[in-house]
Formats: sequence, structure tokens, C-alpha cells
Amino acid sequence: MNRVLWSVWVMASLISLTVQAQTDSLAMDTTARTPPKAKTPVFAVSGYVKYLNTISIPGLSDEWTFDNQVHNRLKLRYQPIAGLTVSIAMRNRLFFGQSVSRNPLFVAQTTRTLDYVNLGGVLFREQSVLLHSVFDRANVDFQHGHWQVTVGKQRVNWGKSYVWNPNDIFNAYSFFDFDYEERPGTDAGLIRRYLGTQSSIEVVGSLGKRGGRGTVAALYKFNRQGTDGQVLIGKMDSSWVVGAGWAGQLRDAGLKGEVSYFGPSGNSPGTFVGDVSVDYTMPNTLTFRLEGLVNSHPLRADALAFLTQPVTARTLINNSVSVFGAVGYEITPLVVANLNSIWNIDDRSYYLNPSVTINLKDNTELLVTAQVLSGRTGSLFSGIGSFVFTRLKWSF
Repeated sequence: MNRVLWSVWVMASLISLTVQAQTDSLAMDTTARTPPKAKTPVFAVSGYVKYLNTISIPGLSDEWTFDNQVHNRLKLRYQPIAGLTVSIAMRNRLFFGQSVSRNPLFVAQTTRTLDYVNLGGVLFREQSVLLHSVFDRANVDFQHGHWQVTVGKQRVNWGKSYVWNPNDIFNAYSFFDFDYEERPGTDAGLIRRYLGTQSSIEVVGSLGKRGGRGTVAALYKFNRQGTDGQVLIGKMDSSWVVGAGWAGQLRDAGLKGEVSYFGPSGNSPGTFVGDVSVDYTMPNTLTFRLEGLVNSHPLRADALAFLTQPVTARTLINNSVSVFGAVGYEITPLVVANLNSIWNIDDRSYYLNPSVTINLKDNTELLVTAQVLSGRTGSLFSGIGSFVFTRLKWSF
């Protein structure tokens, strides 16, 4: 496996260096689901290269840790005929710094996955350097008339809300992992039938991590009086799950929400998870967002385990009630400032996340952000400290 990954990594690096000259001729919408009109084969390459510097600050009087990451993402998209699309994407991450050498769990924490088929591995490791590559997308999509079938590693996006998604039963994500914009995928097969311009029904089955039972569910989407709605039913691992979600307007504000109920399984009791979010943007671009999550039986885990392990729709946060608040402002068309926050009602721990994003050029972006986690002893965010990140991103 490592030899294969090495070969692919070298090829990906060469493509990344030469692809910019081809961008104009290969440009296309890589997220569109409508089959292209062209009957000739279409091949597109896109991605990015990022450098991320991280400063870990347990406390002002404690020793600080400095780490670095070079992250390359390569996305390949091939359409041999109208309606048939092959998509492949891989992540190549080079870590170097103090955490690689000092943290014995670093490899496990940075490469952990819930995938049934793990198409990744560590290519190179020395005392302070680690190179990891993984294919997180590899699927074939076929569309004909009102039907769509997608098989392989893909993202099944059933979420409606901004921070927490109880309906995202196939590939939930952690809000704290800001550097993974594409979010995790899953090994699955999807069949979708479009019933109209704003309604559809789909059935998805995914393979769980080895030893798990996977997830099988059906989702019905519809629109009523300008509000998008959805209902779902299925089985996640060994628990039955039913849920619903919506996204609409409350006067000039956006209103979204999701609810899910997970049936009892083994030692886990039946669990209700619900989320509601409201967002409002003023004419001067000042944006406000408020979101709340309730969980009848949250998973109790220590802070480090919670922040480093993959989450599920049942274990989005380790509290019964959590509140998210955010404010953002476009200082100039090229400079945007944001402040995100989370307050956990149960243990009174909190999270602050200020950030400034600067567009240096059309395809180059600078992000400066911080994550401040704190709380009383024994709370979710106690003993974690703060992190300061500086990231430069070039997209092609």
C-alpha cells in the first residue's frame, strides 16, 4: 500500500505544479450535479496547497509548542460521456514540529478514520516529520432522466444547520476541525429519484468501520411555501433512527433546524438530539448567528478524546445543552472578520474562535485565527489551553 501511495503522491505533486497553466481550459463547476451538455470526454483537475502554522499554548507560563503542516489536496474529475462522472480526491499532509516528536499518540490522532476501506497510510516518518496521504473521495456518479446513482467514497450531505447536524448520520463532522473544508466522506451507495424541481427521495447504504454494522437510511426532501424540509428513517449501526430537518426564513432572518431520535442499543439508551439555528445579515454585511443543541444522553468523554476522535450525529458534543453564537463583518471586500463562540451549559466550559481572512489574490488567501478553550476543572474544555493558527492557502 505504501509503495502505491508513494507513486500517487509523486504524481499528485507533479500535477499540482503544472495544473495552473491548464486552469483556463479545464475550468468547470466541480460541484454541479447536472450532466454536462458536451458529448466529448471532459477532464478537470483542481485543488489547493496550504501551509498551516500552529502555536499551542497550555498557559502563558507553560511551555509553548510550535508545529507546521503543508497540506495538498488534489481533485480529479472525469466525464467520459454525458451523465457519467468519475471523481477522485486525495489529501497529502506533511507534518513537522514538536508535536510529532513529543506526542506518542500523534499518528493515531491525525490519521483516525471511520471508513470501512481506508485508502491511506503513513508514507514517511522520522522523529519530527510525518507524511500522510489518503484518498477521501473515489466514486462513480451516473445520472439519467430523473435518476441518479453514486457508488464509492462520497459525502452524503443531509445536514441543514451550520454547526451541528443531527441529520448527518453518514458522515458527521467536527466544527473544531476548520482546516478540513471538504469534511469527511463515507463508503456508500446512493440511489436518488428526483420527483420535481425541489423534491426527491433517496436511499443510502454505507459500510461501517470493520466490526461495525454500517448505516442504511432513506430521505425524502420537499419544499413548502419557500421552506425546504426533509424527513428520514433508517438504521445507524444497531440503532433505529428517525429525523427531520428544515431551512427557511423567519421574516428577514434565516431559520434552520434538525431533530433526530436514535433508538436504544446495547448499553446506550434512546437518545434525542435537536438543533435550531437563526442567522441574520444587516445591509452593512454585519452578520449574526445563534444556534442551540440539546442531547438527552450525551457521550461522556474527556476533552482530549472528544476533540481528537471522529464524531457521529449522536455524539456531536459532550453536553446536554450547548449554545453557539457568532458575529461576522466584511471590513472590506477582501478582509472578513469573524468571532465564533460555544458555551456548554452543563459544565460551563466555553470556546472562543476569532478569525480574520484576507484575500491576497483571486486564488490566494491568508487566515489568522485562534481557538481558546477553557472551563472549570473536569469540564469538556478544561486543561486544553489555546491555539493560534496562521494559514496561507493557494487554490488552483
